Amino acid sequence: MDTILGTIGRPCRVRFVPQLPKTRSGKVLRRSIKPIAEGHDPRDLTSLDDPLRIEQIERAVTVV
Repeated sequence: MDTILGTIGRPCRVRFVPQLPKTRSGKVLRRSIKPIAEGHDPRDLTSLDDPLRIEQIERAVTVV
């Protein structure tokens, strides 16, 4: 069975990165991804495991 997404649920663009930002305990730091994708400050990243992952998202978003 195929699922068809409506306009509101369909992303206009999809970017792939090698890894998502995670906390030291291994949880995905979802609250940081959206602000970066929208060009805003991701705020507090003190619990971030690897800062390189944030840079990868920033690069993926700026590439057109």
